Amino acid sequence: MAEETQYTGNTGMVTISTANAELDGTGTMGSVITGASNGTLVKTLTIKAQGDITAIGMVRLFIYDGTNTRAIGEIEIPATTKSSRDATFEKTIGLDLNLKSGYVLKASTNLGQTYNVIAFGLDWAYYGSSVRTDTTQYTAATGIGTISTANSNLDGTGTLGTVLTAGTSGGGFKGCKVEAVTIKALVSTSPGMVRLFIQDTSSNKKLFKEVPVPYVNKSASAESFCCVINFENLNLAPGYSLLASTQVAESFVVTAEAMNWNYVA
Repeated sequence: MAEETQYTGNTGMVTISTANAELDGTGTMGSVITGASNGTLVKTLTIKAQGDITAIGMVRLFIYDGTNTRAIGEIEIPATTKSSRDATFEKTIGLDLNLKSGYVLKASTNLGQTYNVIAFGLDWAYYGSSVRTDTTQYTAATGIGTISTANSNLDGTGTLGTVLTAGTSGGGFKGCKVEAVTIKALVSTSPGMVRLFIQDTSSNKKLFKEVPVPYVNKSASAESFCCVINFENLNLAPGYSLLASTQVAESFVVTAEAMNWNYVA
């Protein structure tokens, strides 16, 4: 961020208690925090039980983009009994999630037990009165795609899902910095592969990365497959896209944490 960047705390809180075993974005969930105008950096998330946890369960995290709700992670919750000397279950996780403007981070509980879910975030803006004309300004660009159709091709043909498209030069953007990609299975998985492709503005597609998917049997107390890829220097040109495919016909959500950038002048 630039020196002219100004931050405002954004604390989101919700209580969840209705059992929801679904990973496909359906069922009851609570809205934790919403992205501000330039985006919101969600630094940490705290899950705090309001009582005993009688069986091993799961709290699940989702992103709602205004139309679709997609899973991004699961947190296993162990059985816990509170007393005058024993605290209820509590866990704080580091997210560092750049949430796009208007997008909502949501949470659900696999079992009908009560939790407070609290997100600690930072909204950012730019001090326009004295901003330098060469200042780089960033806007959160959260990309979400789903894939489920088997595609063994490495040449960019076959069925692919669009995860993210960089802001265009016509919109004033100079590119898009992709910081991380999360691949989250919605089902139990068999050995296979998820592939990432880069597409240019002429729809040419090139294989970029392959991620092996192992056998994972998901359940109410066991996470489905999840892989997070962190990038140091993945900068997409304006209008370029990140696409994904799956070798095996199993359902995945692929989420990209990214930032479009532009300059004041």
